[in-house]
Amino acid sequence: MISLRVMKDTFKISRETEGDGCWMFEFERTGRDSGDPRQLRLSWEDYDMWVRGGSVEPAAVARAIIRYLESTGELDGLPGRIDSSHPRRIASDADRRITALIEPVAPGT
Repeated sequence: MISLRVMKDTFKISRETEGDGCWMFEFERTGRDSGDPRQLRLSWEDYDMWVRGGSVEPAAVARAIIRYLESTGELDGLPGRIDSSHPRRIASDADRRITALIEPVAPGT
């Protein structure tokens, strides 16, 4: 099995806002196939499931979800607005794999 931690991100999160029961992340693909900006909605419930006790910034969880979707090839076929619950609808091991991809975000990134 290939380790997903060695993947170079092919996206950049450009904005984070807090909404009603969620965080919204605007992100863009980088490189020649960049396309339009997209949004990821990370619900507080999903965040709490993946991160116990709020010990990791929400952006780290958002980054892990996007990495996961890229690794499965699902990202390209999804609409411009994605919900954090989508991965578990396509794969039974999605929650475990997303948890493994969560890395703390360094200050200033």
